[in-house]
Amino acid sequence: MCFRPADSQAATKTCPACGTENGFFETACKECGAALSGGSGLGAPGRPGAPGAPAAPGAPKAPGAPAAPGRPAAPGAPKAPGQN
Repeated sequence: MCFRPADSQAATKTCPACGTENGFFETACKECGAALSGGSGLGAPGRPGAPGAPAAPGAPKAPGAPAAPGRPAAPGAPKAPGQN
């Protein structure tokens, strides 16, 4: 499957130092060499990155494993016929 952005602006990052538009997967500005933040290239938008990488700001935490079921109750004394 190929990810294609809805428009050309979705696939670019703007340099914070000089304002030059750079490719989404670039880590340094092609004009001035300043470091570009975000989009490390390890995952596509909406997809996880490298294991152990920090989550996106404001992202919900992953659910934990469910708790083990409790111990079953011991059976009680038998009831007389007709009683429930």
